[in-house]
Amino acid sequence: MAPRSNLIILPPDRLDAFTATGLLAELLAFEPARPVHLVMHEDFVPFFADAPAQMRFITHRQLNGKMPTLRLLGEAMGHNWHRVISLTATRLPFLLWARHRHHYRFAVGGYALPALFATGKFRPPHIWTADKVHLALPETLAPDAPLIVLALSENGRAVWDWRHYAELIWRLAESVAALKQAHIVVLANRGCALADSLMEKIPPGQISRFDDLSYAKTGSLLRRARLVIGTDRLVMRMAAGLGTALVLRLDREDTADEGRPYGLYVGQDAIEVARYAERHLPPVESAGQAGAKQKTEADGSAMS
Repeated sequence: MAPRSNLIILPPDRLDAFTATGLLAELLAFEPARPVHLVMHEDFVPFFADAPAQMRFITHRQLNGKMPTLRLLGEAMGHNWHRVISLTATRLPFLLWARHRHHYRFAVGGYALPALFATGKFRPPHIWTADKVHLALPETLAPDAPLIVLALSENGRAVWDWRHYAELIWRLAESVAALKQAHIVVLANRGCALADSLMEKIPPGQISRFDDLSYAKTGSLLRRARLVIGTDRLVMRMAAGLGTALVLRLDREDTADEGRPYGLYVGQDAIEVARYAERHLPPVESAGQAGAKQKTEADGSAMS
């Protein structure tokens, strides 16, 4: 007999849906053989597409991120679920046949979710990406060359223009030993005027630009990055989850978010940011040290 499936109803917000990847990772660690049905906005599918599980995506295109109630009922009723996990403000789990029901009061904007199978623990986001993803970086770029990623989406959140970023690039290269000979990668949306101006001012061999880069390719890029800085909140969370050496988000105001996994800078002083990087960026590891670290992380990665 085929095992009964699990149903997860994801929250309507993009960042919250990303946070929910940690919950799926925990569920798969404890119940890897059970198929999973996920209800979500179609834009959130890339967060889960590479998860090692039998999955069915039940998607919609509603601007508010919420699937119409009648359609949700039609998709969920008539099944005998193993678990129904709701991350939205709905009473649906209590109307369905299920052995286990989990109804989260989702804290909007949170950086982790309470664990399903461990009291008092929290699960941060989990990122699944393909092993080999091609990125159109310069062919002359050395494999161990440090990458500085400037994530410029949501640039209205900070009062930085191209001059601030250009000065920061110069100061990082001059004053931070771990970033000598670094290559700059700009992540932006197509038509971003800030990125256009910055690309015009930096010599082509020192900078690359990717517009609307896919989720999988963004993850692959961030795995190589030494420093990630900018205004894109999703990229900041991804970089923190992937273990980027230093992640710093720029903003207009200080938000005292509990559990924020990256640094936050409020201001316009490129000198301050360069000094921050110099103080907090770890020294470059040798190949042997990096290999030992990866083995340690792999040995300790099992869910407790």
